[in-house]
Amino acid sequence: MYSIILFSLFQILLRQVSSQEDYHGPIFGIISIPSDFAQYPADQWSYFPTSYAKFIESGGAQVVPIQYDLPRDNLTALLNSVNGVLFPGGGSNFTDEEGNLTPIAETLKYVVEFVIDQNIVQGKYYPLWGTCLGFEAIAMIIAGNFSLLSKCELCIDVSKNNFLNPNYSSRLFANLPQDLNEKLSYANLSHFSEEYKLDIAAFENSPSLKSLFTPISYTYDAAGVKYISAYESHSMPIYATQFHQEGSTYGWGGKTTNHGIDAVRLQQYLSNFLVSEALKNSNVFEDFQEHLIDNYNVTMVLNSSISPAHLFPAIRSLSPQIVTS
Repeated sequence: MYSIILFSLFQILLRQVSSQEDYHGPIFGIISIPSDFAQYPADQWSYFPTSYAKFIESGGAQVVPIQYDLPRDNLTALLNSVNGVLFPGGGSNFTDEEGNLTPIAETLKYVVEFVIDQNIVQGKYYPLWGTCLGFEAIAMIIAGNFSLLSKCELCIDVSKNNFLNPNYSSRLFANLPQDLNEKLSYANLSHFSEEYKLDIAAFENSPSLKSLFTPISYTYDAAGVKYISAYESHSMPIYATQFHQEGSTYGWGGKTTNHGIDAVRLQQYLSNFLVSEALKNSNVFEDFQEHLIDNYNVTMVLNSSISPAHLFPAIRSLSPQIVTS
């Protein structure tokens, strides 16, 4: 009798150990964007700064790079495997001279539509995060207007305050420690570096944006005009910040970036929140190890404010007939 009980306990322990060994935690996909480094031409390379991978990893998730020029079948396969997606900051054109969407814009649009379908149609909790360029892309895609933004004067490489929307209780900031909540408005915790901004009037005049998103924080441009610095969906786990909080811990190119303890605490809070959202996604990544960012080198890009970076050779085709390894 006792031997049977001991054997049963041993089997339970084995299953627990096995499940722990198999468990890889949540995995976030980060979309690469065309290179804007002179040494690495955009038609040959895509990239994202390593700070975004570290931002995700510091919250307890692993990272898989998703090249924007992947064939659609391969892109879809990765999206069906990861537990969330991040659009990084950077500089990319979303339309060409004729007004057509560029390949990077087409990919980001595809991903946004995929995420919305997962959440609304498939009933799967699927988080999406956009930083700076990602913030702008999500807004323009939802609005269906790639002229939505306006120029932001003196908004390159500055640290600013964020003022929370007093009329909306956001999920993103719901559990922010009280002292950080207060310091957001006076301690210049967040780094901004953008050429364009999402004005309140532009948001209010877009029915599609208003139907899906709520501004959750604001800041001010050089002329004292208020604009949106973060928004979230009130129906899906989609979040976006115009500011670069990952830079507080992992970015050293910005001369004005606040690296103080409170700025770092804010970064860690946001990372923890985002990974907690990914934990609600049920996707399982079978062959995740061969796709992890750990398989890729880090490149120090000389004379760049966003070095180091992960660089990826261009795949050169969006044809679904071409399959890459």
